[in-house]
Amino acid sequence: MEKGYKMIKKLGEGGFGVVYLVEKDNKQYALKQCKMKLENEEIDEYKKIINIISKINNEYLIKYYDNFIENDTFNILMEYGGDNDLKKYINNYKDKNELIKENIIKDIISQICKGLKDIHNNKIIHRDLTPDNIFIDKNNKIKIGDFGVSKILTTLNKYTKSQIGKTYYLAPEILKGLIYNNKVDIYSLGCIIYELFSLNEYYIDKLDEKDCKIDTKVYNTKYQDLIDLLLKKDYHARPNIEEVIDLIENNNYIISQINIEEKI
Repeated sequence: MEKGYKMIKKLGEGGFGVVYLVEKDNKQYALKQCKMKLENEEIDEYKKIINIISKINNEYLIKYYDNFIENDTFNILMEYGGDNDLKKYINNYKDKNELIKENIIKDIISQICKGLKDIHNNKIIHRDLTPDNIFIDKNNKIKIGDFGVSKILTTLNKYTKSQIGKTYYLAPEILKGLIYNNKVDIYSLGCIIYELFSLNEYYIDKLDEKDCKIDTKVYNTKYQDLIDLLLKKDYHARPNIEEVIDLIENNNYIISQINIEEKI
Protein backbone atom coordinates (compact mmCIF):
# COMPACT_ATOMS: atom_id res chain seq x y z
CA MET A 1 0.00 0.00 0.00
CA GLU A 2 1.12 3.55 -0.72
CA LYS A 3 0.80 4.54 2.94
CA GLY A 4 3.29 1.83 3.88
CA TYR A 5 0.94 -0.52 5.73
CA LYS A 6 1.62 -4.26 5.43
CA MET A 7 -1.41 -6.50 5.10
CA ILE A 8 -1.34 -9.29 7.71
CA LYS A 9 -4.74 -10.97 7.42
CA LYS A 10 -8.43 -10.42 6.77
CA LEU A 11 -10.35 -9.82 10.01
CA GLY A 12 -13.91 -9.67 8.76
CA GLU A 13 -16.37 -8.48 6.17
CA GLY A 14 -19.70 -6.68 6.40
CA GLY A 15 -22.09 -4.62 4.36
CA PHE A 16 -19.89 -1.55 4.53
CA GLY A 17 -16.53 -3.09 3.73
CA VAL A 18 -13.69 -5.47 4.47
CA VAL A 19 -11.47 -5.13 7.54
CA TYR A 20 -7.81 -6.18 7.52
CA LEU A 21 -5.14 -6.43 10.15
CA VAL A 22 -2.23 -4.28 8.98
CA GLU A 23 1.12 -3.36 10.41
CA LYS A 24 3.43 -0.37 10.19
CA ASP A 25 6.51 0.46 12.28
CA ASN A 26 5.94 -2.68 14.38
CA LYS A 27 2.45 -1.53 15.40
CA GLN A 28 -0.77 -3.25 14.39
CA TYR A 29 -3.94 -1.51 13.21
CA ALA A 30 -7.30 -2.42 11.74
CA LEU A 31 -7.87 -1.09 8.22
CA LYS A 32 -11.39 -0.95 6.82
CA GLN A 33 -11.72 -0.71 3.07
CA CYS A 34 -15.06 0.35 1.71
CA LYS A 35 -16.20 -2.18 -0.88
CA MET A 36 -19.02 -0.09 -2.31
CA LYS A 37 -18.99 3.10 -4.29
CA LEU A 38 -19.71 6.02 -1.99
CA GLU A 39 -21.03 9.40 -3.02
CA ASN A 40 -18.97 12.43 -1.99
CA GLU A 41 -21.65 13.41 0.54
CA GLU A 42 -21.44 9.99 2.19
CA ILE A 43 -17.65 10.19 2.39
CA ASP A 44 -17.86 13.69 3.86
CA GLU A 45 -20.38 12.48 6.46
CA TYR A 46 -18.18 9.57 7.46
CA LYS A 47 -15.11 11.81 7.63
CA LYS A 48 -16.99 14.07 10.04
CA ILE A 49 -17.82 11.08 12.24
CA ILE A 50 -14.21 9.86 12.14
CA ASN A 51 -13.02 13.35 13.07
CA ILE A 52 -15.39 13.50 16.05
CA ILE A 53 -14.57 9.97 17.30
CA SER A 54 -10.82 10.54 16.90
CA LYS A 55 -11.02 13.53 19.25
CA ILE A 56 -12.98 11.72 21.97
CA ASN A 57 -10.69 10.53 24.73
CA ASN A 58 -12.66 7.49 25.86
CA GLU A 59 -11.06 4.15 26.73
CA TYR A 60 -14.25 2.31 25.75
CA LEU A 61 -14.24 3.42 22.12
CA ILE A 62 -12.05 2.15 19.30
CA LYS A 63 -9.66 4.93 18.31
CA TYR A 64 -9.66 6.28 14.75
CA TYR A 65 -6.35 7.47 13.33
CA ASP A 66 -6.62 8.25 9.63
CA ASN A 67 -8.71 8.02 6.48
CA PHE A 68 -7.60 8.19 2.88
CA ILE A 69 -8.60 7.26 -0.66
CA GLU A 70 -6.33 4.87 -2.54
CA ASN A 71 -7.12 3.18 -5.87
CA ASP A 72 -10.67 4.55 -5.68
CA THR A 73 -11.14 2.82 -2.32
CA PHE A 74 -12.06 4.69 0.86
CA ASN A 75 -9.82 3.47 3.71
CA ILE A 76 -10.23 3.99 7.46
CA LEU A 77 -7.33 3.27 9.80
CA MET A 78 -8.25 2.50 13.39
CA GLU A 79 -7.18 0.79 16.57
CA TYR A 80 -7.02 -3.01 16.44
CA GLY A 81 -9.47 -4.27 19.06
CA GLY A 82 -8.33 -7.89 18.97
CA ASP A 83 -9.94 -11.05 17.61
CA ASN A 84 -12.57 -11.47 20.32
CA ASP A 85 -15.90 -9.68 20.32
CA LEU A 86 -18.85 -9.82 22.70
CA LYS A 87 -20.78 -12.17 20.39
CA LYS A 88 -18.00 -14.75 20.54
CA TYR A 89 -17.72 -14.17 24.28
CA ILE A 90 -21.44 -14.90 24.80
CA ASN A 91 -21.40 -17.91 22.48
CA ASN A 92 -18.45 -19.34 24.41
CA TYR A 93 -20.54 -19.39 27.59
CA LYS A 94 -23.49 -20.80 25.66
CA ASP A 95 -21.34 -23.63 24.28
CA LYS A 96 -20.27 -24.44 27.85
CA ASN A 97 -23.90 -24.24 29.04
CA GLU A 98 -22.70 -21.81 31.70
CA LEU A 99 -24.25 -18.47 32.65
CA ILE A 100 -22.11 -15.34 32.92
CA LYS A 101 -21.67 -14.11 36.49
CA GLU A 102 -23.76 -11.09 37.42
CA ASN A 103 -20.83 -8.95 38.55
CA ILE A 104 -19.08 -9.54 35.21
CA ILE A 105 -22.22 -8.59 33.26
CA LYS A 106 -22.66 -5.44 35.34
CA ASP A 107 -19.07 -4.43 34.60
CA ILE A 108 -19.48 -5.06 30.86
CA ILE A 109 -22.77 -3.11 30.73
CA SER A 110 -21.21 -0.22 32.66
CA GLN A 111 -18.33 0.00 30.19
CA ILE A 112 -20.66 -0.06 27.17
CA CYS A 113 -22.72 2.74 28.71
CA LYS A 114 -19.66 4.88 29.38
CA GLY A 115 -18.62 4.56 25.75
CA LEU A 116 -22.14 5.18 24.46
CA LYS A 117 -22.46 8.27 26.67
CA ASP A 118 -19.64 10.06 24.83
CA ILE A 119 -21.06 8.97 21.47
CA HIS A 120 -24.46 10.45 22.29
CA ASN A 121 -23.01 13.56 23.91
CA ASN A 122 -21.33 14.25 20.58
CA LYS A 123 -24.68 14.01 18.74
CA ILE A 124 -23.84 10.67 17.10
CA ILE A 125 -26.19 7.69 16.76
CA HIS A 126 -24.21 4.46 16.46
CA ARG A 127 -27.08 2.62 14.68
CA ASP A 128 -25.26 -0.72 14.71
CA LEU A 129 -24.70 -1.36 18.41
CA THR A 130 -24.46 -5.16 18.52
CA PRO A 131 -22.27 -7.73 20.32
CA ASP A 132 -20.35 -8.20 17.05
CA ASN A 133 -19.22 -4.57 17.17
CA ILE A 134 -18.06 -4.59 20.79
CA PHE A 135 -14.54 -5.91 21.32
CA ILE A 136 -13.60 -7.57 24.59
CA ASP A 137 -10.17 -8.65 25.84
CA LYS A 138 -9.07 -11.36 28.28
CA ASN A 139 -9.60 -8.97 31.20
CA ASN A 140 -13.21 -8.28 30.14
CA LYS A 141 -12.35 -4.74 29.04
CA ILE A 142 -14.53 -3.61 26.14
CA LYS A 143 -14.28 -1.16 23.26
CA ILE A 144 -17.15 -0.13 21.00
CA GLY A 145 -16.23 -0.10 17.32
CA ASP A 146 -17.61 0.00 13.77
CA PHE A 147 -19.11 3.42 13.20
CA GLY A 148 -19.65 2.63 9.52
CA VAL A 149 -23.39 3.35 9.58
CA SER A 150 -23.40 5.99 12.32
CA LYS A 151 -25.23 9.26 11.88
CA ILE A 152 -24.64 12.78 13.17
CA LEU A 153 -27.67 14.66 14.47
CA THR A 154 -27.79 18.45 14.43
CA THR A 155 -29.88 21.18 16.00
CA LEU A 156 -31.85 21.41 12.76
CA ASN A 157 -31.97 17.65 12.13
CA LYS A 158 -32.77 15.97 15.45
CA TYR A 159 -34.06 12.82 13.77
CA THR A 160 -33.15 10.56 10.85
CA LYS A 161 -35.05 7.85 8.96
CA SER A 162 -32.72 5.41 7.15
CA GLN A 163 -33.56 1.75 7.76
CA ILE A 164 -30.15 0.40 8.68
CA GLY A 165 -28.59 -2.05 11.14
CA LYS A 166 -28.94 -5.73 12.14
CA THR A 167 -32.56 -6.88 12.45
CA TYR A 168 -32.10 -8.62 15.81
CA TYR A 169 -31.11 -5.34 17.48
CA LEU A 170 -33.27 -2.82 15.60
CA ALA A 171 -35.70 -0.61 17.47
CA PRO A 172 -39.38 -0.79 16.41
CA GLU A 173 -39.33 2.74 15.00
CA ILE A 174 -36.62 1.75 12.51
CA LEU A 175 -38.46 -1.42 11.49
CA LYS A 176 -41.62 0.64 10.93
CA GLY A 177 -39.78 3.17 8.76
CA LEU A 178 -40.44 6.03 11.18
CA ILE A 179 -38.08 8.87 12.03
CA TYR A 180 -35.89 8.22 15.08
CA ASN A 181 -33.12 9.56 17.30
CA ASN A 182 -30.41 8.10 19.55
CA LYS A 183 -33.00 6.18 21.57
CA VAL A 184 -32.56 3.42 18.96
CA ASP A 185 -29.14 2.76 20.52
CA ILE A 186 -30.83 2.43 23.92
CA TYR A 187 -33.10 -0.27 22.47
CA SER A 188 -30.07 -2.07 21.01
CA LEU A 189 -28.40 -1.85 24.42
CA GLY A 190 -31.44 -3.53 25.96
CA CYS A 191 -31.13 -6.37 23.45
CA ILE A 192 -27.44 -6.78 24.31
CA ILE A 193 -28.10 -6.80 28.06
CA TYR A 194 -30.82 -9.43 27.60
CA GLU A 195 -28.38 -11.53 25.58
CA LEU A 196 -25.67 -11.27 28.24
CA PHE A 197 -28.06 -12.60 30.88
CA SER A 198 -29.93 -15.18 28.79
CA LEU A 199 -27.24 -16.14 26.22
CA ASN A 200 -30.01 -15.86 23.60
CA GLU A 201 -30.82 -13.14 21.11
CA TYR A 202 -33.94 -11.25 22.16
CA TYR A 203 -35.29 -11.34 18.59
CA ILE A 204 -34.89 -15.12 18.32
CA ASP A 205 -36.64 -15.69 21.63
CA LYS A 206 -39.54 -13.52 20.44
CA LEU A 207 -39.85 -15.52 17.20
CA ASP A 208 -39.84 -18.78 19.16
CA GLU A 209 -42.55 -17.37 21.42
CA LYS A 210 -40.33 -17.90 24.43
CA ASP A 211 -40.77 -15.85 27.57
CA CYS A 212 -38.16 -13.13 27.08
CA LYS A 213 -37.22 -12.96 30.74
CA ILE A 214 -33.90 -13.56 32.45
CA ASP A 215 -33.59 -16.09 35.27
CA THR A 216 -34.40 -13.99 38.34
CA LYS A 217 -33.62 -16.97 40.56
CA VAL A 218 -30.01 -16.44 39.51
CA TYR A 219 -29.91 -12.71 38.81
CA ASN A 220 -31.20 -9.60 40.59
CA THR A 221 -34.71 -8.70 39.40
CA LYS A 222 -33.61 -5.08 38.85
CA TYR A 223 -31.89 -6.19 35.64
CA GLN A 224 -35.16 -7.55 34.26
CA ASP A 225 -36.74 -4.19 35.10
CA LEU A 226 -33.87 -2.46 33.29
CA ILE A 227 -34.26 -4.63 30.19
CA ASP A 228 -38.03 -4.04 30.11
CA LEU A 229 -37.43 -0.29 30.34
CA LEU A 230 -34.84 -0.16 27.55
CA LEU A 231 -37.00 -2.28 25.25
CA LYS A 232 -40.08 -0.08 25.47
CA LYS A 233 -41.74 0.08 22.05
CA ASP A 234 -42.39 3.81 22.50
CA TYR A 235 -38.97 5.46 22.45
CA HIS A 236 -40.28 8.33 24.58
CA ALA A 237 -40.54 5.87 27.48
CA ARG A 238 -36.93 4.74 27.19
CA PRO A 239 -34.32 6.43 29.41
CA ASN A 240 -31.36 8.30 27.97
CA ILE A 241 -27.85 6.95 28.51
CA GLU A 242 -27.16 9.09 31.59
CA GLU A 243 -30.28 7.68 33.24
CA VAL A 244 -29.25 4.13 32.37
CA ILE A 245 -25.85 4.70 33.98
CA ASP A 246 -27.54 6.13 37.07
CA LEU A 247 -29.71 3.03 37.39
CA ILE A 248 -26.82 0.61 36.97
CA GLU A 249 -24.29 2.36 39.18
CA ASN A 250 -26.42 4.05 41.85
CA ASN A 251 -29.61 1.99 41.76
CA ASN A 252 -31.64 5.14 42.45
CA TYR A 253 -33.21 5.72 39.08
CA ILE A 254 -36.87 6.76 39.20
CA ILE A 255 -38.86 5.88 36.08
CA SER A 256 -41.26 8.77 36.59
CA GLN A 257 -38.35 11.19 36.21
CA ILE A 258 -37.75 10.28 32.56
CA ASN A 259 -37.83 13.44 30.49
CA ILE A 260 -40.55 12.74 27.95
CA GLU A 261 -39.69 14.38 24.67
CA GLU A 262 -42.27 16.06 22.51
CA LYS A 263 -44.13 13.38 20.56
CA ILE A 264 -43.31 13.04 16.88
